Amino acid sequence: MLKRMLKISSAILTLVILMSVCLSAYASPDVLPGTVSSTADGYVTLLAPEQLTTSTTNKSLPISALAPQGTAVTVYRYNYSTGNYHKIVTGGIPLESYVGATSLFAGRVELTSGLNKFLIRGAWDDNTYTVVKFEVNALNEGFMDRIKGVINVIFG
Repeated sequence: MLKRMLKISSAILTLVILMSVCLSAYASPDVLPGTVSSTADGYVTLLAPEQLTTSTTNKSLPISALAPQGTAVTVYRYNYSTGNYHKIVTGGIPLESYVGATSLFAGRVELTSGLNKFLIRGAWDDNTYTVVKFEVNALNEGFMDRIKGVINVIFG
């Protein structure tokens, strides 16, 4: 009888864990309009990148943000052909999670050559969220070498 109770308890616990993972993995909308704006302030503060517009020669970009514990934080990429922000999904896993006791969210996105537009959405519920939009210009290394050459000529 005790073994049967343990099996049932284990099955229920496993089901609860699976349901909570499924709920947390797909809590935010898959697509947001390009004109989306915050409905509340303070649910997400971008830490990295440090500026809302930046350039880099790196192929990937670390992202970090602060948010109150329990906030669902999701990262989106702008799609120029649709004019919308689409949830970033890598290997079938969306770049989103619920913030824990540390109040810190961290992730990494791959950059494409040229201008990359991103949005971080920190949501308390479906109607209460903060969005932060930022842009990263991914430069190729040849371009940076030409810039360094010009600087050396001018200041060298």
